[in-house]
Amino acid sequence: MKKRILSLLIPLTLAGTMVSSVSSYTVKGSEVSYSSTAVDENLNSTSTPDHIILSWTNNPKTTQTISWRTISTNKSAKLKYRKLGSTVWSSFNNIKTEKLTSKTGNKTTEGSQTVYSAELNNLSPNTKYEYQIIGIDKDGNEKMSSVSTFKTEKENTTNFKFLIFGDSQSGLKENPQYTPWHNTVTAAYENNKDSSFMMNMGDLVENGESYMHWDNWFNAADGVINKLPEMAVQGNHETYHVSDNDSGSPKNLVSQFKTPQNGSFGHLSQSYSFNYGNAHIAVLDSQIDEEASNDDTFLTAQAEWLDKDLAGSKQKWNFVMFHKTPYYNKKTRNNPAIKDILTPVIEKHHVDVVFNGHDHGLSRSYAIKGSTYNTDYAKGTVYYVTGRSGNKYYTDLNNKIWDASFIDCQDSPSYEVVSINDGKLTIDAYKYNIIDTSSSNKNNKLYKAPVKVDSLTIDKDNPANSTKMNIKKFDKTKLSIAGTVQDNYDVTINNKKAYIDLSLISKYYGGTYDNKSLTLTVNKKSYKFTTADTLNNDSSKINADSLYKQGIDVSYNNISNCVLVDFTGRITSDMISAFKGIKIGDDTKNVSNNTAADNSKNDINNEPQSDKNSSKKQAVSTSSNKADVKNDTTNLGKQTVTKAAADKTKSVSTVAMPKTGSVINDVTIASVAVILIILGVIAADSVYMKKKKNQQ
Repeated sequence: MKKRILSLLIPLTLAGTMVSSVSSYTVKGSEVSYSSTAVDENLNSTSTPDHIILSWTNNPKTTQTISWRTISTNKSAKLKYRKLGSTVWSSFNNIKTEKLTSKTGNKTTEGSQTVYSAELNNLSPNTKYEYQIIGIDKDGNEKMSSVSTFKTEKENTTNFKFLIFGDSQSGLKENPQYTPWHNTVTAAYENNKDSSFMMNMGDLVENGESYMHWDNWFNAADGVINKLPEMAVQGNHETYHVSDNDSGSPKNLVSQFKTPQNGSFGHLSQSYSFNYGNAHIAVLDSQIDEEASNDDTFLTAQAEWLDKDLAGSKQKWNFVMFHKTPYYNKKTRNNPAIKDILTPVIEKHHVDVVFNGHDHGLSRSYAIKGSTYNTDYAKGTVYYVTGRSGNKYYTDLNNKIWDASFIDCQDSPSYEVVSINDGKLTIDAYKYNIIDTSSSNKNNKLYKAPVKVDSLTIDKDNPANSTKMNIKKFDKTKLSIAGTVQDNYDVTINNKKAYIDLSLISKYYGGTYDNKSLTLTVNKKSYKFTTADTLNNDSSKINADSLYKQGIDVSYNNISNCVLVDFTGRITSDMISAFKGIKIGDDTKNVSNNTAADNSKNDINNEPQSDKNSSKKQAVSTSSNKADVKNDTTNLGKQTVTKAAADKTKSVSTVAMPKTGSVINDVTIASVAVILIILGVIAADSVYMKKKKNQQ
């Protein structure tokens, strides 16, 4: 396990930002609030089956897996099912059981329950069934669930849809607020009852060991997950423990969400794949920092499995799902090991779309392959960040140089509808919000019905009908820091060499730059430069090559004409030795290998309804570095978005170095306290998380 030392950082160049803690929602008379903190020794289970959830562990055409729970004193359980319209029930007796013990919500109190699962088999394809679960209590009495339904996959289907939900977590460990999740999942289902299944992109709950969160999550999704199969993706918050901010294996997730057991060895249940219709879906566990800090084999083992899995796919559409973002939207929180290890395999097999969570914003990249960014979907993979379906949002998201489209989600939860019609893929993103938090979050907007905010079409049969992407080329060389283009600044070019002002980097990261000693300090690590690195002894003009030689990731995007700087911690001495230098205007032949980046933005016309509901607060974190925070306070601040118009449609290559090396330190930032901003800039210290030995 790994001890997570929580740091404090309050960056605060955002005038008007305020911090407050989340309180429970004001609830109208007939409205149900999914925020109970009461959990008993039975984890609120009773003799009547509940937390009923559908998934697949086998073929969706002929099987259906059903899971549920009861109090541990129950003697047994029964499951009956039949084709809808039939009068004769069939009984299923091969029911598996396991005891789940979990923290109730505090460090010392535990509770337990029995979790059941049954895989119905020999079902008829394209058939709707109804089912009912019976719990047998300690006295032999039968306690029945309500009757629910499911439908098996049609043979040879090439026309279907499924739902995707970004992070549904509450945002605060002590406040299990899942009313926004209830509203989002219910609205998505009610408007798409013809969906075949749904997928959550990780961070379903705020604290994976706290059953206070799981109980509210299941109750909030009741009426959907017992009718629509839920194929879950694990997030970092599923690994978090109640006590001492530890992290480890996501046992509560694995116990309650049954998945195919065909994944990477050592990652069964957390990694898996399945086919539905003409689509192949592979799921990975991206939680290297929480489960195996500094151990690249955690990801390389899955990459090897994925390579074989995708090689065996004969489906027209291939998707990969994992939680953390290789192409991110947070201010500085990158995931370089994930990008370095997983994306080469993904792009080798031309996966059509990679879906991620983690950043709580809505974005989609250009079609990426290696260091090349394309506007032709046939030439690369789209990386799609799926927003947030729950209570937590971030204030430090922005449009990155690799984004073809970016939409902030401070104002509302969101979800995606993925539709496949043979060779045509459409991903429609919607916002839906009936909770008024305008008194504390000026960016909050009401969407009383789901409002489409983005649409992506990839048409393999008629490529001209695909969504157009445009790439901007800057007339003067620009600087991108952590993917964010710095407005009102041009890189100095002399003899094809790039010279940049390190004070911009220090300001962006909240570090320092001493222009006398030529010392840059970022994340408490110092980088010392010499006058030989300057242009004409000008301390505001440092050669970009010298940054790379100090282990800072620097590349040049020759089509967008932009120098990219990021702190990945993965530049090795061998890479530095092989470095040939960056020449502005030259292509990738100037270095031994490439990374990637480019910029553009699709503006979406988004006009929400303005009338308001009951006053309720939503949680937010402003952490801007690599790791997520388990004990988030609420920061209700203003949106920061870097805009870039789009013009030229071209492939984009970047000049950079090979991407293998050591994993950077895990850094967590938590926003804390109640702050009133007086005009100006408030500086604060930051204490970063330290690594510790973890076990799977």
